Amino acid sequence: MTVYFGENLKKLRREKELTQEKLAEILGVSFQAVSKWERGETYPDITMLPEIAAFFGVTTDELLGLNTAARKEKTDWYKREYSRLWSERKQEDVKELMLEATKEFPSDYDLLSKYFNALIQCKHEDKYKLEIKGEVKKIYEKIQSFCTDDRIRMWSKKMMCKYLRDMSLIDGSGVDICEAEKILDEMPVMQNTRDYEAMFLYVDDKEKRNMAVSNGVSELLRLLAEVMQRKSDNPAEYDENLLEAFVEFIEKILPDGDYGKNFVHVIWDYGYLGVKKHMKGNDEQAIKCFERCVELAKRFDELPKVSVHTSFLLEGAEFDKTKTSLGINRMTDRMKFLFLNRYPLSDEFKEREDFKKLLAKLEG
Repeated sequence: MTVYFGENLKKLRREKELTQEKLAEILGVSFQAVSKWERGETYPDITMLPEIAAFFGVTTDELLGLNTAARKEKTDWYKREYSRLWSERKQEDVKELMLEATKEFPSDYDLLSKYFNALIQCKHEDKYKLEIKGEVKKIYEKIQSFCTDDRIRMWSKKMMCKYLRDMSLIDGSGVDICEAEKILDEMPVMQNTRDYEAMFLYVDDKEKRNMAVSNGVSELLRLLAEVMQRKSDNPAEYDENLLEAFVEFIEKILPDGDYGKNFVHVIWDYGYLGVKKHMKGNDEQAIKCFERCVELAKRFDELPKVSVHTSFLLEGAEFDKTKTSLGINRMTDRMKFLFLNRYPLSDEFKEREDFKKLLAKLEG
């Protein structure tokens, strides 16, 4: 049986940003003892193992490096279940599952970040946001203080900003938006992000360069669409010319409906265009926009879970539709809801035969 105590101790110590001298002081042993433990020359007295494990928030088996294969199998299972439940939009189940995962593997910051995400996004009621304030703060500080993975630390900053934004809108929460702004100042500007920099990294490897560009462009286009929609939550307030220009732009650079991460946004934009046309009295044009919505919604539902881009700019990049805001829910169901409940369409328009035919197509 192989024991990995020395390697694990060094890893755990560094995650807590402790020197060997400081750890020795905490455990009440000499600096030389800790140094020898980490080099694998000696081991601590067996009675100290539970104390050391408890300090680092791991089990003694984890500290010794036993059953590492079983540990990986279980953590991988938690991560697969997280993705599955999230795609099914079962936020409550996700939160409970990841809480269980963090109790079983308290030193796994990837699992902790997933619990952090689920905790924040589980419910959107003000009462719930206030109730989790203490736990959110505790988890965020733990990740920022002890996690050495910058990817996880940046993700938690992003989620904390969203949480603080929501809290700042609640009367009496004691949170001001400036708290989120302080975190924003700690985050990299857009051109320093992974997807952007990767596009310029590979000089001699054409295959890697092309894939990096495909992934980077896909993300940049998605961000552009997201930013455009931030201009207003009300489709009636959208600029008609801007919507038409964006849709035409996407259609030209991503032909044949190869929209990927922008698929949902393109459908929304055709819907917003239809609303604008209807409000101006151009119902025939509105119907044409809505027909495009229905066509694309049905095409989206028919896509496999993961598809590969074929258009020039995105060639080779993968698109996982379960990671969109819809999860695994049907786009056609969402469009029917929008047509009947959210879009400001007149009762007279809803009685049109061509509009009723569109609704019927969403049922098929």
